[in-house]
Amino acid sequence: MIRERYAHQIAGLREDLLRMGSMVEQALLRAIYALETWDVAIAAQIIHDDASIDDAWRNLEERTIHLLATQQPVVASDLRLCAVVTAIAGELERIGDYANSIAKRVRQATRRPALMTPPPQTQEMGRLALQMVNTSLQAFLLQDVDLAHGLAASDERVDELEDLLRAEVIAIAKGDPVLFEAAVDMLDIIHALERSADRATNIGERVIYLATNSVETLN
Repeated sequence: MIRERYAHQIAGLREDLLRMGSMVEQALLRAIYALETWDVAIAAQIIHDDASIDDAWRNLEERTIHLLATQQPVVASDLRLCAVVTAIAGELERIGDYANSIAKRVRQATRRPALMTPPPQTQEMGRLALQMVNTSLQAFLLQDVDLAHGLAASDERVDELEDLLRAEVIAIAKGDPVLFEAAVDMLDIIHALERSADRATNIGERVIYLATNSVETLN
C-alpha cells in the first residue's frame, strides 16, 4: 500500500511537470503572437498568468522535497527523476519569465513615439525557440535521448539568428534615432527568445542525465 502510494506520487510529479510545461509553452506561443500583432490584451494576459507558472513551480519543488523526505526512494532512477523534475521545473519557470518579459516589452513598445517592426528573422527565431521547448518536453515524456541531442543544432541556429538580428536592429536604430527606445525593447525581446532556447537545451541535458545517468553539455 505504501509503495503503491509512492508510485502514484512519482507518476504525479511527471504529470504535473508536463502540465507546467504546457502552461509555459502556451505563454511563449502567446508572447510571440503578441509581438507579431502588437496585441496588448494578450500581453496583459501573459503578465497576469505568470503567477500561475510560479505557483506550479513552487508546488513541484515542495512536493519533490516532501517525497524525498518521507518516502526515501531506494531506486537510483527514482532519485534521478526527483532531481531532474526539480531542475526542469526551474528551467520552465525561467522560460515563463522570458515570455513575461516579451509581453512587458510589447506593452511598453506600443507606448513609444514609434514602433519598430520586428525584422523577418524574428519570426523564425520565435518559432525555433517554441519548437525547442516542445521538443525538450517530448524528450522528457519519452525519455528520448536522440530528441534531446537534436536540440543542439536548433540552439546553434538560434544563436546565429540572435547575432544577425542584433546587428540589424542596431543598424535600424542608427539610421533613425527616433527608434532608439524601440530598438532597446527589440534587443531585449531577441535576448529573451535566445535564453528560452538555451533553457530548452538545458532541459534536454537533464533528460539525457535521467535516461543514461551521464552528464552531457549540448550548448
